[in-house]
Amino acid sequence: MLVVTSAPSKTITEDLRTSLMNSLLEKTPKTLKVLFVDPSRAAAANEAFKSDFQSPSAVQRYQDDYVGSQVSTVSAALKKILSPQPDFSESSPRSQTALSHIRAALLTCQATLHRARNEMENVAVDVCALKARVEEAKVRAQGEVLGPSSSSAEGDAVIDALNLAAKEVKVVMDRLTWWRMIWRVDEISHVLTQAVLQPGCRTLEQQLVLQAGRLSALQHDITKSTFALLEAHPTPPFNSALLQNSLQQLVASPSFHITPHTLTHPINTRRGQVIEHPTTRLHVAAQRATLGMGGSIAAGAGLSWAGWIGWLAGSGEGLLGAIGLDAGTAVGVGLLTAVGGVRWAVGKWERAKRRWWEDWDRVGSGLGRDLRSTLDQTMQDKVLVVAQIGCNKLSDLIEQRRSEIEEVEEELGTLKTTLESLEHPSK
Repeated sequence: MLVVTSAPSKTITEDLRTSLMNSLLEKTPKTLKVLFVDPSRAAAANEAFKSDFQSPSAVQRYQDDYVGSQVSTVSAALKKILSPQPDFSESSPRSQTALSHIRAALLTCQATLHRARNEMENVAVDVCALKARVEEAKVRAQGEVLGPSSSSAEGDAVIDALNLAAKEVKVVMDRLTWWRMIWRVDEISHVLTQAVLQPGCRTLEQQLVLQAGRLSALQHDITKSTFALLEAHPTPPFNSALLQNSLQQLVASPSFHITPHTLTHPINTRRGQVIEHPTTRLHVAAQRATLGMGGSIAAGAGLSWAGWIGWLAGSGEGLLGAIGLDAGTAVGVGLLTAVGGVRWAVGKWERAKRRWWEDWDRVGSGLGRDLRSTLDQTMQDKVLVVAQIGCNKLSDLIEQRRSEIEEVEEELGTLKTTLESLEHPSK
């Protein structure tokens, strides 16, 4: 659009427009419009209207001069150029401007999605590293807490401690021979209880107390790393206040802390079982063996006395003469009865001791299982609970974030395809 300011007549205006169009035809688009306006006449119209706007003649003069200045043709031409066209045109300025804005908006969305994906991947890498550390701690705990002791390169701490305790208890048990058992029959439970509770049997318990302190330090370190991971990624949705609050409540709970006796509870339970059941049965067996042996000896002595009482009284035959037993035979039967009772008591005592050792072995194998179960439960519910819950919650957030990003990327790809079709309709 070319605007020429002049005040020529209508004939001169048409001739001048034709001349300008012919001279500028090669350098300007065919849609060039040439407009002639008279700004001075338009200004005069305004002055006439302002001088006396209530006078009909002034209003008529304003109308004539304003229409004659042709200023309105410029407004009409601009309105026509800037008004939306019924058919979309990619070459129009409005269309190009709109497409440029859409392209910039899509690029901004793409950059935002790229930053969101990078943040998500960084969180995923940190979560994987923390999970690997948790799994490593689980494996190392079994080897360090219940692994080989310092005095043995093979086996594990439970077997070594049980073997050491068995050696010390065996010394006490070997001293309880059948003839000593008779004189200490009422002290069997007390003697074996003291043997089970002696310091040598507490080696494993002392080691577990030490390992409980190490697990407490490991718990503090891993918990600190979990909260550091959350603080390292302050962008939503990974800076979940709800997740941090739940983890802090978990740390503040009384069941979270590890005490020196956290791992030793199975030892006390199994030790109580040994004292309460096998030792009590051994004590009862000793009492029964003593009573049975005493009864057999008394019966044998009675038979021998009954066989010799007649000779001692001078009657010539004993009390058992009526059944055909002379004095010598009666003495022999009495001695055999006494010896049989002693042999029975010795066998019963030895069998009771073997059963006691069998119960000891069963309790020892159960102790190993209990300690491993307690260790696993301690690692699961105390040492690693904060890290595991944090990793699981963050993994859920990562999957949710990934699905959201993929959905937005799919929509963004559709918008890019539509934009390309608008920019290049021929393709």
